[in-house]
Amino acid sequence: MSEVEEKGTISTEGYDGPKAMQIQLSRLFGSGSKHAISQKRTAAQWRKTLKVVLREIERYMVANVDTDEVHLFVLFSGLAAARESLNQEDFWPGYAEGITRLALTLMGDYPDHRRRRPGRKREDHYKLDSTRRAQWVQTPEQRFRTLVEAGSLGYPELSARPLDVFREFRKRFGSKPNRSDFLEWYRANYPQDYVAIFR
Repeated sequence: MSEVEEKGTISTEGYDGPKAMQIQLSRLFGSGSKHAISQKRTAAQWRKTLKVVLREIERYMVANVDTDEVHLFVLFSGLAAARESLNQEDFWPGYAEGITRLALTLMGDYPDHRRRRPGRKREDHYKLDSTRRAQWVQTPEQRFRTLVEAGSLGYPELSARPLDVFREFRKRFGSKPNRSDFLEWYRANYPQDYVAIFR
């Protein structure tokens, strides 16, 4: 059972899709939104919901992805393919293809193994860095939030909840040290926990 379900935020009783999809819709649009609370959907209603999801993904891309024009073109082609699939009677395979294309391209590039011969895969088969490389950068504030989120999720398993540790840090050192100072202290005092999250 997910954390969202445990908190009683949404009910998945009578829901006609995967529970994870209802949780995702509640995260995107709010637990009280019509998209999250709709229990039974016809194919037409799924199309409407998925169109709205694609519109949200596009907005997130515009706000968060800063890349070259070729990369953007392929990313948007994945969204376009998913959107176009919604005009077909059996839309799920085309929708999944578009979203898969988007996911792979966000990792670096859209692989093309059409000319690959059967047999053992080359060592770099799964590398997507021929034209760009995805790299995640975190500020100290973002690392702090990631630490707190890891404690809330319970993954990875830590020796102590980071938010509780932070509260103890504040009691001990006051409000003068910033979150960057806390992270350095946390790394020194909880090295196994720190490495479990940030490697």
